[in-house]
Order: sequence, then C-alpha cells, then structure tokens
Amino acid sequence: MKKIDVPLKNALKEFLEPYGFKKVRGRYPYFVKVINDEIIEVITFRNLIGMGYLTIGGLATVYGQEIDFSMSPRDNGDWIDLYDVGIYKRLKFDNDELPDIPEIEYPLIKPDIAEEDFQQAIELTINIVQKLLLPTFERVTDLQSCVSFYQKFSQLALSLYSEVKCNREGLLNFIVYKNVEEYKKNKMMLYERRNMETLKEMKFGYIAYTQEDYENDKAERLEYAKEQIRLFTEQRNSPEVLAEIEYRKNLNIKRLKEQKVI
Repeated sequence: MKKIDVPLKNALKEFLEPYGFKKVRGRYPYFVKVINDEIIEVITFRNLIGMGYLTIGGLATVYGQEIDFSMSPRDNGDWIDLYDVGIYKRLKFDNDELPDIPEIEYPLIKPDIAEEDFQQAIELTINIVQKLLLPTFERVTDLQSCVSFYQKFSQLALSLYSEVKCNREGLLNFIVYKNVEEYKKNKMMLYERRNMETLKEMKFGYIAYTQEDYENDKAERLEYAKEQIRLFTEQRNSPEVLAEIEYRKNLNIKRLKEQKVI
C-alpha cells in the first residue's frame, strides 16, 4: 500500500508556508495561520480508514470552544470541516465554474492509488487548496468577515443557547452586533436568503423537497430565528456572557502560545 501521509504533509508544508501557515509541533499535520490573535485558520488532512486521505480546512476563533492541536483532526471534527454540506460542495453550489475539480467531492487520495497517479493526486490536492480554500480564508480578515464565513458555511456554529457555555462560536454575535435591531435585521436576512437557496436546491435536484416540505422547513426556520433573537436580547451584556467571552479568549490565547502558533 502506498504511504501517503508523509509526502502529503511535506507537499502541504512547502506550499502553505509562504502564505503564513505554520506547521504545529506534534504528531498531527496541522497547518495554522492566526489573524489578529483572534481567528485561527487550519488546513490539515485525515486518514479515513479504507477510503484514503482527505484534505480539509477549518476556522475557529479564540471566542469559541477550547482549541487543542494535541487532539487528532478527527477528534477536532466539531469545528474542522463541520460545514452544512462540506466546504467544497458549498463552493461548487455557488460557482459552476470551479477550476480542475471533476466532481463536487473532496480531494481524497485513495489508499490503492497507482504509483504513476500519485504525484498527480498530490498536485490536484494542492490545486484545490490554492484555488478554493485559500481564497475563502483570505476573505476572513476580522471578526465581522469571520461571522460572514460561518453564515455561509455553518450557520449552526453561531447558534445561541440558553446555557452560555454550550455556544460553539455563538459568542461572536455579542461582539459583532452592536444592538438587538442590527442582530434581528441580519437574522431575518439570513432566513430569507435560505428560503431562496432552498428553492434553488429544489430546482436543481440537490434536495428532494415537495412544496409542503419546503413550507414546513420554512416555518421551522422562522421559529428558530425568533428564538435566536430572543436569546440575543436576553443575554446581551449579561455578566455571564461577558465573563465567558473573557475566559475563552484568555484560555485559547494561552493554548496557542503553548503550541507556539502565536
């Protein structure tokens, strides 16, 4: 069986370092770039047993849950590439002219790949990272654009919960939105946008919804939006939220310094 992990790691390291990514010391192949000591961009890969090596990307902030690169990419799967339809599929859905990607699948190097095809597979993986992941990450320059990233790829990451500690990246809402009206306006905009996207997905056969399914989904999402607005209104500026923001920031900055990422 072809050994894939070492040459893939070396190829990613050589390619990503000029873009400001650092290889984290440790057993796992994390390539990390930190923006403004707040936003963490990660490119790595996972060994999907029996399927091959999958190159993936992820985004986190110091206001999210604890960041730990001593854990495997699989165990960090709650934020690395946990996106609504997968980051590559989402980009494919938004752009019908993606370069050099024959399908909407991930850049997967299969374990039984022929020797003569191996280098080409490595090059395709690097090409996908260059043409898709990096431009997507490069648009994230501050917390506002970070929120926009989550709104496009993983709105659930921004969900608010009655138990503040359960938030993944939901605390960003309290940092980015100045008041309830601004948050409410954005939430309803996202609701309407998702309605249009669902209709588009139905038209092209991406989802097998009937009109009744669509109406039910629409009603559920409206109730969810109202609940999120209620939680934002109640929790905004609460001592518990402010304390959790400060605690997570201090903890994750400490973690990043220990792992020599910043």
